[in-house]
Amino acid sequence: MKISIMGAGAMGSIYGGALSEKNEVWLVDVWEEHIEAIKSSGLKIRVGEEDKVYRLNATISAQEAGVSDLVIVFVKSVNTAEALQQNKALFGANTMVLTLQNGYGNAEDIMPYIKPENLFVGTTSGGATTLGPGHVFQARIGLTRIGVVKGGDFSRAGVIVDVLNESGFTSEASEDVLNAIWEKLLVNSGLNALLALLNARNAFIGESEQALELGKRLLKEGIAVAKAEGYDFSADEIARQYYIEGVKGSIGHNRCSMLQDVEKRRKTEVERINGAIAELGKKHGIPVPLNEAMALMIGAKEMLYNWE
Repeated sequence: MKISIMGAGAMGSIYGGALSEKNEVWLVDVWEEHIEAIKSSGLKIRVGEEDKVYRLNATISAQEAGVSDLVIVFVKSVNTAEALQQNKALFGANTMVLTLQNGYGNAEDIMPYIKPENLFVGTTSGGATTLGPGHVFQARIGLTRIGVVKGGDFSRAGVIVDVLNESGFTSEASEDVLNAIWEKLLVNSGLNALLALLNARNAFIGESEQALELGKRLLKEGIAVAKAEGYDFSADEIARQYYIEGVKGSIGHNRCSMLQDVEKRRKTEVERINGAIAELGKKHGIPVPLNEAMALMIGAKEMLYNWE
């Protein structure tokens, strides 16, 4: 299968590398130094203390990659619509498009560019960090769930699942994928902005009583909004699974994506995480002051990049 990865950051590179062993894979990204390093020396993915090198196609030009059978979208959620517009050359009449992005509203941004039956949505868990151009650290990759939104063709989700599983991922087709997407949004809402502001690795939230309490309070706000949207979650269970047990081992050493963005002075996805919960809170008349505060603080931190 011909697969293009739109957004070759840490997670996009992990997926692209593994998929390239059994498929024709193109990494498409605007980071020219990263793309040139992959072209010249291959994509290096570190697991533990060892690097594995993958030889695959890499480009900044969607035209060079051309129409693909499957496009997996990993660009930052705040850039989805712009990236789809710039990379239209990847999409043909039957191209399947899978978003595994963080945040809320990605499917809605993609819909104008493809047929509804070609859109697939999903989640993946785990962690990865970009070490430098052409070099990525893989902490852990968990289950990938894939499904559809209204109007989608669920029968074709199994095709993508088979391709991922053949390349070493653990994935499944899920008719309840929107529940999984909401769960990931909630997990990120209590974790990412907090750790970005604290400049702390993932493990800190499980080791700090204060950080864990704040994470739980953020979760509870988001869960109230999720309930109004028709989804039911437990803050204590999410905190136990992801903030206490989930950050043990290698994943605890990882720096979350929002912290990596802040460190590299890039725009974050806070608008699509805590900001999305804040907007939905207003829609339903539910107070979410902590999520509003996180969105404002990260927004202010982004302004500091160029402040003198």
